[in-house]
Amino acid sequence: MLAFFGRNSHMACRTASSRQLSFFEKTVDSFAQLVEELQWLDLDSGVRTFGDYKGMKKQFVFVTRSPHDSYTLMVYSRSGKASKAVPGKRLLVREFNSNEELGKFMRGLLSKPLKAFVY
Repeated sequence: MLAFFGRNSHMACRTASSRQLSFFEKTVDSFAQLVEELQWLDLDSGVRTFGDYKGMKKQFVFVTRSPHDSYTLMVYSRSGKASKAVPGKRLLVREFNSNEELGKFMRGLLSKPLKAFVY
């Protein structure tokens, strides 16, 4: 339980109509920590971060856990102004069979300095 309330995590709540929505998100700022977090992902959790893909800086990168202990990495273009950018067109989808394969690929893809969010 203590891991959920460490210094790099926060809880957010908002009201939508008459129900309340909440989610947990943890900030990760080192590659070693990100690779460790990836091994603990559940099927309903994931990571969002930024990557430099085919000459385009700071594209959205999402990683999710797939059935059969594999990972799916997706890269989306940035759409909108920098301060209010949202994912645009899907640029890449790739599946990895191990945390090690995924880590090797991500090492060359992710923008520096690293800023990732585990949800």
